[in-house]
Amino acid sequence: MPHRFLADLKEGEAVHQFLLVRRVETRADKSGKPYLALVLGDKTGDLPARVWSDVLARCPGPFTPGDYVGVQAQVSSYQGEIQLTVQYINTVEALKGMGRELQEFDPELLHRATAYDRQELWRDLWDLAETNLNPPLKELVLTLLGKYQEELMVCPAARVYHHPYLGGLLEHTCFVARHAYKSLSVYPDLNPDLVLAGAILHDLGKVKELTSPQTPDITVAGALLGHIVLGWDMVREEARALDFPDPALLLELEHIILSHHGSLEFGSPVSPKTREAILVYYLDDLDAKLKMMDQHLESDNTPGDFTSYHRVLQRGLYKGGNRSAEPSPPEPELEE
Repeated sequence: MPHRFLADLKEGEAVHQFLLVRRVETRADKSGKPYLALVLGDKTGDLPARVWSDVLARCPGPFTPGDYVGVQAQVSSYQGEIQLTVQYINTVEALKGMGRELQEFDPELLHRATAYDRQELWRDLWDLAETNLNPPLKELVLTLLGKYQEELMVCPAARVYHHPYLGGLLEHTCFVARHAYKSLSVYPDLNPDLVLAGAILHDLGKVKELTSPQTPDITVAGALLGHIVLGWDMVREEARALDFPDPALLLELEHIILSHHGSLEFGSPVSPKTREAILVYYLDDLDAKLKMMDQHLESDNTPGDFTSYHRVLQRGLYKGGNRSAEPSPPEPELEE
């Protein structure tokens, strides 16, 4: 059966194809029987999937994030959200061991990646730094970009919320840097080197926080320290190695990195206290939220003018197109 992209599936349809395991959790139903709560994906997105106890007895796995699996399932709905009720599941490796011919298996259909050419994104980011930065920040930024180029080319920007795919961090960083560069023509009194350097380096710590671009997960260092502290340490360590000549300037760059989530509530140990820092914070937040909206609009199958409620954005999104007589946005779900 030809591959059906997850973003196109509708309730009631049958699925018989290959998918990528992104997350696995063993749970128990109300009667105490074990079942698997999976997240399965392809290049267009993810869907939750359930392997109930009767199916699990026939298809025990094991299944781990990153596995390619053959799946037979029914597209169902739970609390307004599309999910897969699995009727059969096995890994591609196990199927090959059984002598199955897997002619429809194509890993390229299963991996989410930035829609942009990563080489072009990289050249654009490098040129922004090389052309517009001045010493000593120019040397620091170019050294760090060169040192972590391989990781930046593949690292996602997050596990779930925004740019959670191959090259997502590069895409996000490039867009924030472009915003920053354009903003300097509107706010010419800001320190242009600090703004651009901060925009380029603000999320660098994610190359050490996240692992496995195909199935993003948090590293031990990422879980214990987080990308903000990791990135701050990477910048400080490289500045020390380069014998950075301006401690006051370096301190302001470090402040941008440490404050770019805006407040303690969202993970920054300090809130933005310079104009350059608050600009980078808002540009980072803007790009992340616009991408969240894009992702939700692309993946949502809710009928009507508005999408289902997005927990992070705290709203349903208007889909555009022809307006109904009196469109009403969905009510937020109440926490139990």
